[in-house]
Amino acid sequence: MLLELWVRDFAIIDSLHVKLEPGMTVLTGETGAGKSIIVDAVNLLLGGRADSDMVRTGAKHAQIEGRFNLFQHTLARSILEREALVGDDPDRLLLTREVRTSGRSASRVNGRLVNLSLLREISAGMVDIHGQSEHLSLKRTREHLFLLDKYAELDAVRDQFAAHVVRLNQVRSDLNKLVQDERTLAQRVDLLQYQINEINQSGLEDGEDNLLEEERSRLANAEQLASLAEQARAMLEQEIDSVPAVQDSLGHVARSLSALARIDASQVTAAETANQLAALTDELISTLRDYRESIEFNPQRLHDVEERLEFIRRLKRKYGDTLEQIAQYARDAESELENISHSEERIIQLEEEQTELLQVIGEEGWALSQKRREAAERLSKAVVDELESLS
Repeated sequence: MLLELWVRDFAIIDSLHVKLEPGMTVLTGETGAGKSIIVDAVNLLLGGRADSDMVRTGAKHAQIEGRFNLFQHTLARSILEREALVGDDPDRLLLTREVRTSGRSASRVNGRLVNLSLLREISAGMVDIHGQSEHLSLKRTREHLFLLDKYAELDAVRDQFAAHVVRLNQVRSDLNKLVQDERTLAQRVDLLQYQINEINQSGLEDGEDNLLEEERSRLANAEQLASLAEQARAMLEQEIDSVPAVQDSLGHVARSLSALARIDASQVTAAETANQLAALTDELISTLRDYRESIEFNPQRLHDVEERLEFIRRLKRKYGDTLEQIAQYARDAESELENISHSEERIIQLEEEQTELLQVIGEEGWALSQKRREAAERLSKAVVDELESLS
């Protein structure tokens, strides 16, 4: 049932909040008071045609919101579950419809945007609006079975029957995938085996592509790297254009401050800092010398690295953007190959399950049909009895 209705900037309504209680609620008022506008708002909320004239003069858009209780709406519940639209409270439903001055509208279910056809499907059984000759839900023959099942308390039986039908369809789908043309299946096996072998024989290691990129950069720029390292070492260790080397200058500074600290103890920290700088400079010179000697001018190694990188790039184009994705592709292919290898066993299992499901569905369908027939006769007699007084 409809629990609450919010209407904003719709027709002549600025803002309206209606809270409904169980039982009968009557809205009264003289002609022109706006009773029919509330009905029009509900109609729009349920998926009625939107028009820019519905927006209140001076407003940018009109908005209608309705909060519903889903206690007796099995069909709406199943649609919400199917479309992953169930809200925080599974027993409540919030519908929203917004109309802009351009005439465009937006529909929301539990706060999430949906298309208009889905909104209509969900709201189809939520509200009946009766005019002089309208009885909407009774005209929707697709809902008659749901009404009959509700009357006969067969919801649980129907849901169990439906679950078995869904499983049967899945089993048949799996069977169709397995029972393919033997040539197609053999071709798939060959392709999977080739892909698995290509990946496994590539000998890829975690992070290998990044390490190779770094090595390629060093090899391609070996001459420049060696020159820069040598320049830095020379400036630290050698006198250039009568300018003392940094190493010598720092050594003089360290010795001077050490002598100073022996006289003035307040300068001990400065002397220690100078000695540390001199030691770090010696260490830096040694590091640069080792680095310079480690740089190799090796065109063959550069060629090998570039070939390996190109091979990895080819694998990435075929199997994934990263080495991990390539490895995952191989695992997935091995799993599929394993399934194909055991397809005959799986086919037998699925065929047995299909036979069992058909037996169960036949029995459940027959029982459900019989209960529906019995309930339909009771319902028909009850309706006729009620209508006799109306002639």
